[in-house]
Amino acid sequence: MKKVILALSLTLIATLNSFAQFKISGHIKNFTGTDSLVLNLPFVYGYYPENNITITIDKSGRFNKVIPLHGQKFGTLIYKNTLNSILLTPKKSLVLEMDTTGKFLAFNGTTGNENKELYRAKLNGAPFFLKGDVKSNPYAGLTLAELQQQVVKPWFAIRDEKLRNIKTASIPASVKKLIASEVNYQAYVELNYFAHGVIYADKKLVNQLMCSLYDGVSPAPAVFPAGPWYYWYAENYTNYLNGKIFADFAPTDKRSKPLFFDTYHMNLDTVMALGKKYGNAYSHWVLIKNHIPKNVAEQYLAQAIWRECRDKDLGGVTALTDEFKTSFPNSAYTGLLQAKLNKLAAEYAQNENNKNIKVFDGYEKVTSIYDVVNAFKGKTIYLDIWGTWCGPCKRELQYNPALKQHFKGKDIVFVYLDMDEDNKDADWKKFIKVNGLTGIHLRKSKADIQHIWEELLAKNKQRLYPTYFIFDKNGKLAQADAKQPSDGAELYTELEKYL
Repeated sequence: MKKVILALSLTLIATLNSFAQFKISGHIKNFTGTDSLVLNLPFVYGYYPENNITITIDKSGRFNKVIPLHGQKFGTLIYKNTLNSILLTPKKSLVLEMDTTGKFLAFNGTTGNENKELYRAKLNGAPFFLKGDVKSNPYAGLTLAELQQQVVKPWFAIRDEKLRNIKTASIPASVKKLIASEVNYQAYVELNYFAHGVIYADKKLVNQLMCSLYDGVSPAPAVFPAGPWYYWYAENYTNYLNGKIFADFAPTDKRSKPLFFDTYHMNLDTVMALGKKYGNAYSHWVLIKNHIPKNVAEQYLAQAIWRECRDKDLGGVTALTDEFKTSFPNSAYTGLLQAKLNKLAAEYAQNENNKNIKVFDGYEKVTSIYDVVNAFKGKTIYLDIWGTWCGPCKRELQYNPALKQHFKGKDIVFVYLDMDEDNKDADWKKFIKVNGLTGIHLRKSKADIQHIWEELLAKNKQRLYPTYFIFDKNGKLAQADAKQPSDGAELYTELEKYL
């Protein structure tokens, strides 16, 4: 027993010694509340709540937290719904003075100056062309030439002004280069978001704008390790490559085939088959592997696997993991990723025979949602139409445990109608079990689900994933477009009307 304890102690000491520390402290002026600060430190990039670190604020408004770090890292500090980027460097410190809105007033500590410059760069602020409602965006109806003059040119002028400020700042040259690169990549990413989030309906214009931005621009990072904005840029770059293939020719046009092969290093049919079998994340990885430097590709693929594990998608993660082991056999990420995979496998084994996860008998032959609804007359039904491929759908599933706990013991049935093609049947069944998704389940292909949509929504209504419906105890559709699980109390109130 003593040998075991000694071995564990040595392992713990080795693990702790692999981290350096960053100290963040400060004061919030006129603080009178009981709030706390949140520091989000991404695995590689992206905002995920499980990466949040809570920083307690005492009654006088002071806070102090030591953060273990493997290396220099960008984080997001959140207070009162205000988000600010900060740069954390091992063995250094940041001392902040803030007001009660979350605004930074003063920067001290050994990283004070560089974080002041990062704050001035406003990497979390909305660009002028993305403010307000997307539907009323004044730049939505412009031509390419007008977009260049009214959006791209002034936006790059704002970027260039930020870069000039950074160049003259009294901070280390390496930090200047890192912050400057983030400012530059943010400029491209925000324009990409405008293209795909505002003018997305005009595919030709989107392609023209993206080509005007990315033609001749390097996909390699200016600094490595890179910051989070670079990784969004790298993703956007591969989307640009894919869009460029079909800018002039449709996928069915023979002239697109050599362009496709030059980009993917595979023919179209092969990539389509891989995407169909392993999911979009795998198709995207093919582009990353072919066009992004290997050190970045390693981090990207590690993040992709981490994200698939987070979404508990065993179907998609297996092929990505095999790719990772082949491409990066000595990666420092291997142990952490394997631990996540082991946890998923254990959760699947735990729920493999869970009788509360029920696949509806004969679901393959179901042609009407009322085949299911009528089987549960006398109970209220909450119907969730979703897909294993759908990010928002999977995010909503995280709120199901609280929903079911609220209605525990009540006459309510949770029905999940998944839209996935027939070749995804096994992956779908694995997904609902590894996620412990109790309730009644059925699956329909894209073609077969259309009749059910027609039963549920008027023809002119958009069919979105996820969408939720409530049926009363008599089996009648009582409410279309019901609240979603993340709405919490609002959904509970809706459902309670029918119990």
